[in-house]
Amino acid sequence: MSGADNEVRTWLDDVAVAIGFGKLASKLPISVAPSTLFVGCGLFVDTILLQLFKQLTGRTATVFNNPFWLAIPVAVIAGLYINRELSRRYQTALSRVQINQRVSDAVQFDNLVSKRVRWLLFILSAGVIIINAIYFITIPTIVANNGPTGLIGNLVIVPFVYTSVIIDFIATYLGIQLILPRRLYRSEFELDFLDPERLGGLRPVGELVKHSYYYTVFGIVAFALFVYGPQLFGDLFYSPVQPSPLVNGLFTTAWLAGAAVMGYGLWVFHRFMRQEKAEKLQELNREYREVVEQPWDITNRRLPDSERDHIADLERRMDNITSTKEYPATFAMWTQLLIGIVLPKGVQLVLTTL
Repeated sequence: MSGADNEVRTWLDDVAVAIGFGKLASKLPISVAPSTLFVGCGLFVDTILLQLFKQLTGRTATVFNNPFWLAIPVAVIAGLYINRELSRRYQTALSRVQINQRVSDAVQFDNLVSKRVRWLLFILSAGVIIINAIYFITIPTIVANNGPTGLIGNLVIVPFVYTSVIIDFIATYLGIQLILPRRLYRSEFELDFLDPERLGGLRPVGELVKHSYYYTVFGIVAFALFVYGPQLFGDLFYSPVQPSPLVNGLFTTAWLAGAAVMGYGLWVFHRFMRQEKAEKLQELNREYREVVEQPWDITNRRLPDSERDHIADLERRMDNITSTKEYPATFAMWTQLLIGIVLPKGVQLVLTTL
């Protein structure tokens, strides 16, 4: 991730800059975002230095015992990339709908989830992980199983590096799915009824919501493969997270929550567009009936010669409004969304029955 990597500035970039990775990134010969450098260093320590230390001190590196363990750092890299991609797509969508020209307070769209909320979620999550490691797993157990490297992994790498990536992604995803539709709905943003695609000019935002859900589907499917996939290979691989009723419940909860969040965002868009159409039609219809003679009698309706051009213009405007579709507007869109909803649970059921 370079070149375009610095096009967006995420909360994780701010965190990385605060601990010195901004200055370090500026000294590199290539363009690298501070968050990419921060996470890259964390992954290097976890997957190279700590594993090498275990091997040199008489223990077997985790990756040699279970190569499937590498799925965890790969997932962290994917989460980092997806979060930056969603942030970039969000900025692009706002630019394409020309948000600065269509609302008076465009600043409210700069940060869907404030940095303060992200910090709070991060601190709570990291605190829970550290407390769990100290008081429930216990330090002696960690040292007995993994040596001193286990302490660094459980008390530093996981809570401060991996968790920061997860929190930033979740906040970005929920901001796009829940907060963005509500802010558009409550602002003075108006639909573009001259949009040639007949989507009110909201396709960029609707596509953003849809793509963000696809990334979540990818993550849930990957988690299913991570938990249930190794059992297909017998003793060759095993997952650090073993299937259990609790894991099954968490998977189903994540699956339902992802679908519900996406459904809510699309419902808000649908309601917003339907309401806008109704209000504009009522306004134009009122104006139309003030001009036409006998407007309530279709058989005897009269169009004054002096107002024919005006009446034709009103009719064209009403046609533009009625022909505007409410997002998601096509069978293909609905089909893609339904596949995205069914796929994760389908993959889990297939893996558990093999």
